[in-house]
Amino acid sequence: METFNFIPAYPPLPFPLPVWLMQTLLIAGFFLHALPMNVVWGGSVIGAVMFFLGRKDTSSYTYKSAKALAISLPLFISFAITQGIVPLLFLQLLYGPAFYSSSIIMAAPWLSLLAILIVSYYIAYYIIYRVLKNDFGAKTAIKASVWMVIMSIGFAAIASIFSNNMTLMQTPDKWMPLYSNNPHGLNLNLHEPQLLPRYTHFFVSSIAVTGMTLGCFGLYLTKRNAEFSTWLLKLGSRIFLGATILQIPVGLWFLKSLPQSHMAAFMGGDQLVTGVFIASMALMLVSILATAISSASGDRRLFIAGLVSNALLILAMIINRHQLRLMYLNPHVQPDAVAVSTQWDLLAIFLVSTVALILYLVWLSRLVYRAFHTESPAVSNPASANVAST
Repeated sequence: METFNFIPAYPPLPFPLPVWLMQTLLIAGFFLHALPMNVVWGGSVIGAVMFFLGRKDTSSYTYKSAKALAISLPLFISFAITQGIVPLLFLQLLYGPAFYSSSIIMAAPWLSLLAILIVSYYIAYYIIYRVLKNDFGAKTAIKASVWMVIMSIGFAAIASIFSNNMTLMQTPDKWMPLYSNNPHGLNLNLHEPQLLPRYTHFFVSSIAVTGMTLGCFGLYLTKRNAEFSTWLLKLGSRIFLGATILQIPVGLWFLKSLPQSHMAAFMGGDQLVTGVFIASMALMLVSILATAISSASGDRRLFIAGLVSNALLILAMIINRHQLRLMYLNPHVQPDAVAVSTQWDLLAIFLVSTVALILYLVWLSRLVYRAFHTESPAVSNPASANVAST
């Protein structure tokens, strides 16, 4: 049976928006999702390491940084989930025949995502309200480190399932063999050559973005605690720098895992794809140079330069990721052939709702921050603190 014979057709309904606009919203939505998503995964790993390293001194900057990451992770998880709705929505609209097919073939692991996410999300709150409720020195730090490792495993599993589905939807020739092997949805795309390098690429990226997040904590503390601020800027820059340098061989591995024709598109075969790829490489060099200096000096301006160039780098890589998806799917799924009946009123409602959601999440972040940084009477009054301790 030919591959195209069992790829389902689009529903007999026109698209509500032009394809180019939905693709733009898909890319923009995934960009807003990718930033907090990277902090969630990388933050749980870095937080676990820093809790363990700072276990002997809860007043150390290392322990304080780990605690700041732990407290902020539920907010980043909330951002990642809510901002992930947008790209998933437009992915289903544009490439539903491929996405739904691959999701059915690996239905069991795909449906398990919700349970894994709920448990991992719960652990993030458990760490704050149970483990860190009272600081008991090394014992508390080790316990927090263990729970963050468990949480990171949960998010690693989610990332693995997503990577399996996103690569499987791009390769319809694998659907029938996998379904024939197991028609009950107990499949994964483990034999895909790009799966492991792609997965590693995202993991290393999450470590780099977490480094930038620690540096952003330092920017916030500039006027409150200059010494701690500089320490965070240096540490965040070093983490980002190390992960980004490691990303170079990982990226080459990812590129080499692609089919020859797709790899050639990045190497000059397609001007637009190559142009975005070259821009991402230039942005990577700028971010490496800026953070290399700020990692030694703690210079805030150079850190901000690295921060901005890294954000643009992530956007460029997301565009390249979308272009790669088109290379795989264009022979099989063609959304441009679907009729369009533009519904601008629905688009306006969608955009207003999106902006309102972002503003709400910002307000929620500030509310939670104030809740964790408001001094209690016992803290503000040393005498009462002594009474309480007795």
